[in-house]
Amino acid sequence: MASIRYRPELDGLRAVAVLAVVLFHLDLGLSGGFVGVDVFFVISGFLITSIIMADLKTGSFSLKTFWVKRLRRLAPASFVMLTVTLFVGLLVLLPSELVSLVKAQLAQVVLYANFHFAFRIDYFDPITALNPLLHTWSLAVEEHFYLILPLLLGLCFKRGKGFVIGTTVGLIVISFVYSVWRVNQNQELAFYLLPSRAWELLLGCILALRPSRATVDKSSGSSPYHAIVAISSLVALGYCFVKYDESTLFPGPSALLPCLATVGIIYGTQSENVVTKALSLKWMVGIGLISYSLYLWHWPIVVFTKLAFESEPSPALSFALMALCFVLAYLSWKYIEQPFRKRAWCVSDKVFLYSGAVLGCLFVVSSLLIVRMHGMPGRFDKSLHDVIHATVSERFQRSSSTAIQENGLPVAGPDGLRPQFVVWGDSHAAAISELVNEMAHEFKLSGFIASRNATIPFLKVGSGGRSDQQQWNEAVYKVIQDHDIKNVILVARWSGYINRQIGRLQRYSIDEFDAALSLTLKKFEADGINVWILPQVPEQKLDISRAILIASRTNTAIPNGISLHHYEQNQALVHQAFARRSASRASVLDLTEFCFPDGRSMIGQLDGKYYTDDNHLSLLGSRVLIKPVIAPVFERIMRDSSAAGSPDDLQSN
Repeated sequence: MASIRYRPELDGLRAVAVLAVVLFHLDLGLSGGFVGVDVFFVISGFLITSIIMADLKTGSFSLKTFWVKRLRRLAPASFVMLTVTLFVGLLVLLPSELVSLVKAQLAQVVLYANFHFAFRIDYFDPITALNPLLHTWSLAVEEHFYLILPLLLGLCFKRGKGFVIGTTVGLIVISFVYSVWRVNQNQELAFYLLPSRAWELLLGCILALRPSRATVDKSSGSSPYHAIVAISSLVALGYCFVKYDESTLFPGPSALLPCLATVGIIYGTQSENVVTKALSLKWMVGIGLISYSLYLWHWPIVVFTKLAFESEPSPALSFALMALCFVLAYLSWKYIEQPFRKRAWCVSDKVFLYSGAVLGCLFVVSSLLIVRMHGMPGRFDKSLHDVIHATVSERFQRSSSTAIQENGLPVAGPDGLRPQFVVWGDSHAAAISELVNEMAHEFKLSGFIASRNATIPFLKVGSGGRSDQQQWNEAVYKVIQDHDIKNVILVARWSGYINRQIGRLQRYSIDEFDAALSLTLKKFEADGINVWILPQVPEQKLDISRAILIASRTNTAIPNGISLHHYEQNQALVHQAFARRSASRASVLDLTEFCFPDGRSMIGQLDGKYYTDDNHLSLLGSRVLIKPVIAPVFERIMRDSSAAGSPDDLQSN
């Protein structure tokens, strides 16, 4: 196997990347520290291409050897992190959180973690943003790249280096254009998946393919040109660390600057200059050497700390956590990474591969068992069942317009009565569906429930809306017309469609929201339909189940949720849009009296929580917070239906 010249400044650049990520996750001043992952991508593309091309030139390249070396480099430390994370999860995570963890664990073991998080396998995943294995998405992207790149380079190399360079440049252009398009269509897919990230790794590849790279010798002295490139690139990268934040549309065009800056640093540090010296400092190189283990361990530590303290860590605690991360990273590097890479442990590749396969199977089996056991709720006292297990009902949902056309909408209330109302909305409508069914029976009314995840009940789609939203809503509207429904209650997570959200495209601009609301209400008014708009329930900022458990164990009062002031700030754009409505038959209900009895929102009681996650109500929460609000609506519908005819007249044919 051929060898390439060791460049300590690249380990120093790794240190910059991993420190940026850790500081970002600990909220210690780098709002754009997440681009450290992109720095890693470029470095990986550069080093892996350098290694493969050196072997191809000497005729010593072997796919098996390459992949085994990658496995020895990555798998042992990853398996240890997964094992420890699972063990801690069994001790401290709630059942739903544990299921979320092991699903991510399973995805990581089968190299599927980025797909798992891109598609949000569980819509009601309680800790999507606080999954201890969320960071493994980037490892999966690199692993996919390691599977494809050697095959690509091996095939292209047979046709000459010029063909390799041309192919790589072509793929960079294709991937970048795709990333620019995809980030405006679906930011989550663009963020997590290889096709929209490949150009970042390939930028490192094209740099490694430069003919002059291998001939540069630092002993020949410094180059002013290299120094200018390195310094300006480092400044540009620092700008990204400081000026980017979680609202930056990323990757796409925004990723170009940090990636080009990384290329510039790698290129500019080929000869001796101030950046080369800074990145080659012993402590920088040391952090770079443990950067993989530091990346592996830092996120589970951050997540478990946030879950334990029910809040963001203080600066003092954050620095203490950073120290702990460094200790674990060093131990992982010294006693796991190095022994396996240098074959001090498990010398035989065959034994190593068989052992890895067996261990991987154990992870898969254990993950599936925990999912099948619903997160092992037996770890908790039975009296806490309703605190831990509150879920959103799915029995009143329809997944597509075709399902509505074929099976109609789910019916709430007694059988045999003509439907009088429709509760129409997204998953927040599903969250109150069981309550609606109870109240329909109580008031002896029949009606439909039209709920579908992430689908706002508007008859006009926004620029960032779901592609099939219009068809689904039109199908619901047709049911309303066909059954001559005169009462509609609209329910949604309204702010989620108009406010900018981290990692998600804005579904509606303010003007689009106004236009869609106006169009929908005007159509209802033209049909003589009464409309009630149920505002969004308060979104909480704490883990509700854990907060109630702590209160129960410590015999203290259950903490309140967000304040009324915070709620009004979050819902300001939505409420302003509601206030601008012109339809006379549309009313906006008021939640504040029951959700904020003393200016702070309620989250539950000792024997049950009011939410299933941070924004969907449980059945108990619906009964306490929503029933008093919509009971007058049902009374109005009952009076109107009684005035229209006797119960016998309301029988459907």
